[in-house]
Amino acid sequence: MNASRLSIVAAAGLLPLTLLGACAPALPTPAPTKEAVWLDQNWKPGERYWYHHASQGTSTFPISYAWFVALEQPDIRVFGEPKMLADESYLQQFGFIPSPKRLGGATARDYGYGAEPGSAKAVLAAYNQSEDEVNPDGLPVGFARTKGYVDPTTGKPLPDQIGLTCAACHTGHIEYNGVSLRIDGAPAVINLDALTAALGYSLAYTKVLPGRFDRFADRVLGVNRTAEQTAALREQFEQTLTTLETLAKRGAAQSGNPAVTEGFNRLDALTRIGNTVFTNDLLNGKVEFDPFTNVAAITAPVKYPHIWNASWFDWVQYDASIMQPMVRNAGEAMGVAARVNLSNPDRKLYASSVPVDNLYRMEQLLAGPNPRARKPDGSMTGFQGLTAPKWPQAVLGTVDEAKRARGAGLYQELCQGCHLPPVDTPAFWDAKYWTKPNAAKQSYLKVTPINVGTDPAQANILQTRTVQLPAFLKVDPSSLCNGKPGEPVTRTTFAAALGYVVQKTAEAAYDENKVPPAKREEMNGFRPNCLQAEGGYKARPLDGIWAAGPYLHNGSVPTLYDLLSPLAERPKSFCLGLRSFDPVKVGYRTDCADGTFTLDTKIPGNTNVGHQFVGSGVAGSGIIGRGLSEQERWDLVEYLKTL
Repeated sequence: MNASRLSIVAAAGLLPLTLLGACAPALPTPAPTKEAVWLDQNWKPGERYWYHHASQGTSTFPISYAWFVALEQPDIRVFGEPKMLADESYLQQFGFIPSPKRLGGATARDYGYGAEPGSAKAVLAAYNQSEDEVNPDGLPVGFARTKGYVDPTTGKPLPDQIGLTCAACHTGHIEYNGVSLRIDGAPAVINLDALTAALGYSLAYTKVLPGRFDRFADRVLGVNRTAEQTAALREQFEQTLTTLETLAKRGAAQSGNPAVTEGFNRLDALTRIGNTVFTNDLLNGKVEFDPFTNVAAITAPVKYPHIWNASWFDWVQYDASIMQPMVRNAGEAMGVAARVNLSNPDRKLYASSVPVDNLYRMEQLLAGPNPRARKPDGSMTGFQGLTAPKWPQAVLGTVDEAKRARGAGLYQELCQGCHLPPVDTPAFWDAKYWTKPNAAKQSYLKVTPINVGTDPAQANILQTRTVQLPAFLKVDPSSLCNGKPGEPVTRTTFAAALGYVVQKTAEAAYDENKVPPAKREEMNGFRPNCLQAEGGYKARPLDGIWAAGPYLHNGSVPTLYDLLSPLAERPKSFCLGLRSFDPVKVGYRTDCADGTFTLDTKIPGNTNVGHQFVGSGVAGSGIIGRGLSEQERWDLVEYLKTL
């Protein structure tokens, strides 16, 4: 283990190692459910299960897989032993979705996967995995085990690693009348900062509380462990804690305390990716500057975006900043701590643990075949990968047809100009909304970023943040987007630096795996690595928008009804952390309870301004349409349920 590595969430979360007298974070208690259901989104159970746990080569948590599953919950008990940190009921309190150890049998049906006799095994075999290998310890959706490999920076062997995949942040679940509806590609409700804090306390308690280290050692080494093995494990354990605490303090001293708390449903992903790649990945090498100068404070949490259809957008990142799917996906893997050598020029630079083959398979599963291919009758085939979830009337209630019909007219009047015609209409597939076909005969939906007056904090990161770089990386932003090579730089914008470093990492992985040029083009989505920082967000189609709350890019508006309401009527503060759903206003219920997170919209980064419907003659930024009567708001909400 390379204990001096700092994970995406370690800097804030492991600081509590110094607070041994304090308590672990309070967490909300999930409501009891009688049934779990994965909505039909055109995936087979075997495909869904693989995607939920497929490795992206990440080491998100700064300990090995074996250590993670051997730790106990950070409870202090006078009698009895605490339950395990990895217990599904405990991790569910952080917002994670339980997942079975094996897909087959009645147990999987209890988790909502349903029966798929004989085919699940074949699906997993196509991904070179057996049912027993996918999730052997029953970790939640989005957790993955990466088998041990050689660290690309140090050359030292690593044990199996524990990391998160994109499914952790882009899989949603809502609860209503005892039913847990689970939705692939929807925004997650997780609180990563709280989980990392709990991990920090768990490590600290294992060190200082009687009996905990012995139980931990039994699980890691076996009950027949020798004294020598135990002593070596203890030394490694204490070194790990000391190093993590030192690095966390250095990071906090540089950036200060987070300016904005992320809480449930949100993450300042861009800032954390930058801190991981341009601080963590530059440690322990021959860098000629202090990488901690690149640390930035948490200032711009965004809700986890929904990702269905995104593979077919001309700009695939949610804020329309990245064009190429592989760069987006490899950058995400690096952001949740895939290992990459950016600091040791004595070894191959840009070598990494990023599995480009797995990332490509994930993208293909999300994308499906070309949606603009023609059926025999001449019509478009439409989206065939992960499709948007349909409103489950059997659980959430039937749609009022009179309101829906009136809402359809309002959508055409007020929404269609930006969000395009509904996906299930012929008008959506008109060529004017799509790019011209490329050499692979593929077109992409045009999703031009639009500034609707929302909180500017996230956009400012791409437009203003800069980073320092080692000269030996030869970072050349002018070569991006098929540009001509220029002079390498040692300081540039965060966006340009990240785009270049991720591209070089993907290219190094292609070289390592001897991927031929034509296949590389396919794996890159037949698109160059172009970047932009426009300060807005793409107005994407609204299919499945009912399952994509909370709303606005920073999650500062809890329901669709609130989003259509005047700014003065939007909640000024509300709580996140519960999965209970409001099928009338359409969004998560915002009751405050022990362990929930209060989102205060008065704090910069959390503001709920923009995307406003106001009366005629009112001037101001973020006004996109005329004012809506209360009845019109309800009519439009009812229509949006059906997209």
